Amino acid sequence: MDSKKSSFLEKIKKIKGLEFIVIGIAALFVLFLAFGIKPKEKSETAEDGYVKNLEARLSSALSNVSGAGKVKVVISAVGGNTTLIATDVTTLKGANGVEVKETPVLIGGKVVVLGEKYPEISGVLIVASGADDISVKTQLIEAAATLLSLDRKKIQVLTGK
Repeated sequence: MDSKKSSFLEKIKKIKGLEFIVIGIAALFVLFLAFGIKPKEKSETAEDGYVKNLEARLSSALSNVSGAGKVKVVISAVGGNTTLIATDVTTLKGANGVEVKETPVLIGGKVVVLGEKYPEISGVLIVASGADDISVKTQLIEAAATLLSLDRKKIQVLTGK
Protein backbone atom coordinates (compact mmCIF):
# COMPACT_ATOMS: atom_id res chain seq x y z
CA MET A 1 0.00 0.00 0.00
CA ASP A 2 2.94 2.31 0.73
CA SER A 3 4.18 1.92 -2.86
CA LYS A 4 0.74 2.92 -4.18
CA LYS A 5 0.86 6.15 -2.16
CA SER A 6 4.36 7.01 -3.33
CA SER A 7 3.54 6.33 -7.01
CA PHE A 8 0.42 8.46 -6.72
CA LEU A 9 2.41 11.32 -5.17
CA GLU A 10 5.06 11.01 -7.90
CA LYS A 11 2.36 11.29 -10.59
CA ILE A 12 0.95 14.40 -8.93
CA LYS A 13 4.41 15.98 -8.71
CA LYS A 14 4.91 15.49 -12.47
CA ILE A 15 1.78 17.50 -13.39
CA LYS A 16 2.89 20.78 -14.99
CA GLY A 17 1.41 23.90 -13.45
CA LEU A 18 0.09 22.05 -10.40
CA GLU A 19 0.74 25.11 -8.22
CA PHE A 20 -1.45 27.24 -10.51
CA ILE A 21 -4.23 24.66 -10.43
CA VAL A 22 -4.14 24.49 -6.63
CA ILE A 23 -4.07 28.29 -6.35
CA GLY A 24 -6.96 28.54 -8.82
CA ILE A 25 -9.06 26.01 -6.90
CA ALA A 26 -8.30 27.82 -3.64
CA ALA A 27 -9.29 31.17 -5.20
CA LEU A 28 -12.56 29.68 -6.49
CA PHE A 29 -13.24 28.24 -3.07
CA VAL A 30 -12.67 31.63 -1.41
CA LEU A 31 -14.94 33.35 -3.96
CA PHE A 32 -17.60 30.71 -3.42
CA LEU A 33 -17.43 31.26 0.32
CA ALA A 34 -17.50 35.04 -0.04
CA PHE A 35 -20.37 35.28 -2.52
CA GLY A 36 -22.01 31.91 -2.86
CA ILE A 37 -23.06 31.06 0.67
CA LYS A 38 -25.71 33.12 2.37
CA PRO A 39 -25.93 33.00 6.13
CA LYS A 40 -28.35 30.38 7.31
CA GLU A 41 -31.51 32.07 8.43
CA LYS A 42 -32.37 31.51 12.03
CA SER A 43 -35.37 29.27 12.32
CA GLU A 44 -38.13 30.63 14.48
CA THR A 45 -38.24 29.08 17.92
CA ALA A 46 -41.29 28.76 20.11
CA GLU A 47 -40.02 31.74 22.13
CA ASP A 48 -39.73 33.88 18.98
CA GLY A 49 -43.25 32.92 17.96
CA TYR A 50 -44.59 33.74 21.41
CA VAL A 51 -42.90 37.16 21.49
CA LYS A 52 -43.88 38.01 17.88
CA ASN A 53 -47.48 37.07 18.63
CA LEU A 54 -47.48 39.32 21.72
CA GLU A 55 -45.95 42.18 19.70
CA ALA A 56 -48.59 41.86 16.98
CA ARG A 57 -51.48 41.66 19.44
CA LEU A 58 -50.19 44.59 21.50
CA SER A 59 -49.55 46.71 18.37
CA SER A 60 -53.07 46.02 17.20
CA ALA A 61 -54.62 46.85 20.56
CA LEU A 62 -52.59 50.02 21.13
CA SER A 63 -53.25 51.35 17.62
CA ASN A 64 -56.91 51.60 18.68
CA VAL A 65 -56.07 54.07 21.45
CA SER A 66 -57.54 57.43 20.46
CA GLY A 67 -54.78 59.65 19.05
CA ALA A 68 -52.09 56.95 19.06
CA GLY A 69 -51.86 56.71 15.28
CA LYS A 70 -49.54 54.12 13.79
CA VAL A 71 -48.09 51.90 16.54
CA LYS A 72 -45.13 49.50 16.47
CA VAL A 73 -44.20 47.37 19.50
CA VAL A 74 -40.92 45.60 20.23
CA ILE A 75 -40.76 43.21 23.19
CA SER A 76 -37.58 41.97 24.82
CA ALA A 77 -37.82 38.63 26.63
CA VAL A 78 -35.44 36.56 28.73
CA GLY A 79 -35.46 32.79 28.95
CA GLY A 80 -37.36 30.30 26.91
CA ASN A 81 -40.50 28.26 26.87
CA THR A 82 -40.53 25.51 29.46
CA THR A 83 -42.96 22.63 29.55
CA LEU A 84 -44.07 21.87 33.09
CA ILE A 85 -44.62 18.16 33.61
CA ALA A 86 -46.14 16.29 36.55
CA THR A 87 -43.57 14.39 38.60
CA ASP A 88 -43.70 11.85 41.37
CA VAL A 89 -41.19 12.66 44.11
CA THR A 90 -39.76 9.82 46.19
CA THR A 91 -37.50 10.41 49.19
CA LEU A 92 -35.14 7.56 50.09
CA LYS A 93 -33.13 7.44 53.29
CA GLY A 94 -29.93 5.50 53.05
CA ALA A 95 -26.39 5.22 54.35
CA ASN A 96 -25.33 8.18 52.20
CA GLY A 97 -28.08 10.44 53.51
CA VAL A 98 -31.37 11.44 51.92
CA GLU A 99 -31.84 10.94 48.18
CA VAL A 100 -34.71 12.60 46.35
CA LYS A 101 -35.83 10.93 43.15
CA GLU A 102 -38.21 12.58 40.64
CA THR A 103 -39.91 10.55 37.94
CA PRO A 104 -42.39 11.86 35.37
CA VAL A 105 -46.02 10.86 35.81
CA LEU A 106 -47.25 8.80 32.85
CA ILE A 107 -50.82 8.17 31.79
CA GLY A 108 -51.29 5.81 28.89
CA GLY A 109 -47.55 5.88 28.28
CA LYS A 110 -47.53 9.68 27.84
CA VAL A 111 -46.07 12.30 30.15
CA VAL A 112 -48.66 14.42 31.97
CA VAL A 113 -48.15 18.07 30.95
CA LEU A 114 -49.27 20.62 33.53
CA GLY A 115 -48.66 23.69 31.36
CA GLU A 116 -46.15 25.99 29.73
CA LYS A 117 -43.93 28.62 31.29
CA TYR A 118 -43.28 31.44 28.83
CA PRO A 119 -40.23 33.72 28.60
CA GLU A 120 -40.11 36.61 31.07
CA ILE A 121 -40.72 39.98 29.44
CA SER A 122 -37.82 42.27 30.32
CA GLY A 123 -38.83 45.38 28.42
CA VAL A 124 -41.23 46.91 25.91
CA LEU A 125 -40.64 49.62 23.35
CA ILE A 126 -43.70 51.32 21.87
CA VAL A 127 -43.28 53.67 18.93
CA ALA A 128 -46.46 55.60 18.17
CA SER A 129 -46.98 58.56 15.86
CA GLY A 130 -49.28 60.20 18.45
CA ALA A 131 -46.98 59.67 21.44
CA ASP A 132 -45.99 63.35 21.54
CA ASP A 133 -49.32 63.92 23.36
CA ILE A 134 -48.68 63.17 27.06
CA SER A 135 -52.21 61.84 27.51
CA VAL A 136 -51.77 59.34 24.66
CA LYS A 137 -48.33 58.35 25.96
CA THR A 138 -49.75 57.71 29.43
CA GLN A 139 -52.60 55.64 28.01
CA LEU A 140 -50.16 53.53 25.96
CA ILE A 141 -47.99 52.85 29.01
CA GLU A 142 -50.98 51.97 31.20
CA ALA A 143 -52.49 49.68 28.56
CA ALA A 144 -49.21 47.84 27.93
CA ALA A 145 -48.52 47.48 31.65
CA THR A 146 -52.00 46.07 32.23
CA LEU A 147 -51.97 43.69 29.27
CA LEU A 148 -48.51 42.31 30.05
CA SER A 149 -48.67 42.53 33.87
CA LEU A 150 -45.46 44.52 33.66
CA ASP A 151 -43.92 47.29 35.77
CA ARG A 152 -44.35 50.64 34.04
CA LYS A 153 -40.59 51.30 34.40
CA LYS A 154 -39.97 48.56 31.82
CA ILE A 155 -42.05 50.30 29.16
CA GLN A 156 -40.61 53.03 26.93
CA VAL A 157 -42.83 55.04 24.57
CA LEU A 158 -41.33 57.08 21.74
CA THR A 159 -42.89 59.29 19.10
CA GLY A 160 -42.71 57.82 15.61
CA LYS A 161 -42.71 59.47 12.20
